[in-house]
Amino acid sequence: MSEAEALYIRDGEAFVGTACTQGAWGHGGQAGGAVLALLGHVLEDVPTLTPMSLTRLTVDILRPVPVGQRLDVATEVVREGKKIQVVDLLIRAGDEATTRARALRIRDRDVAGIDGLPISTSALNPSASVPPPEELSGVDQIPSAPAFLKRACELRRTLEPVDGVHVVWTRLRLPVVAGEPLRAASRAAVPLDLVNMMGVRLDKRRVTSINPDVTGHLCRAPVGEWVALTGHTYYSHDVAHGVSMAVMSDEAGVFGVTSTSQILDVREADE
Repeated sequence: MSEAEALYIRDGEAFVGTACTQGAWGHGGQAGGAVLALLGHVLEDVPTLTPMSLTRLTVDILRPVPVGQRLDVATEVVREGKKIQVVDLLIRAGDEATTRARALRIRDRDVAGIDGLPISTSALNPSASVPPPEELSGVDQIPSAPAFLKRACELRRTLEPVDGVHVVWTRLRLPVVAGEPLRAASRAAVPLDLVNMMGVRLDKRRVTSINPDVTGHLCRAPVGEWVALTGHTYYSHDVAHGVSMAVMSDEAGVFGVTSTSQILDVREADE
């Protein structure tokens, strides 16, 4: 498999991001979705005492993750148990830490059919009530779209709210690591970052709005090829902060929520 057919290539125990990881940032670093996919891939190599799956992922993006540079991903189990496990992950490029993450995994147990269980407070499936992806425009047709969204991850979106919410559909087009199967934690992690600036039309000549973090909660892994995100972005101009948040759903219903913080900056020429 060539590097053009995957997000990352293994280099011993490390990983090198291909051109397909390129994000939209002015610094030329990797897209957040690519970095989260790598974190999910590495997390699956951390053993558990019982069958478990990813339930929460919190990621702090400390500085740009370079494309084409060797990345070391260290893991540390900080809470081990048969019901929950907490794992810290740290990505380094050379001597610099670029990304810190903490993952919570909860034991898996099939309790379907048992009497007296609590049920979801809503059976609404947003993915079934919004326009399907084939009816929406893809960002890969936009000349300025980053390589990650042109070659690795498909993103289709509404230009206006539908029933009061903005809609994004997404799916991975490439393996995360060349020659290795796509892992469940990677499929769950990638959509978390794509809530960033949901519904926002940004005039990049005047302002920038970037996310230094991502936090997602999952009740299960996504099923099927496509994932729908439905939500909003909110800004407070008094402090130049913002937050984007969305519900994630698929053909089987809602499986999680995700959010990011926003740093809103006015370009110097307009201050």
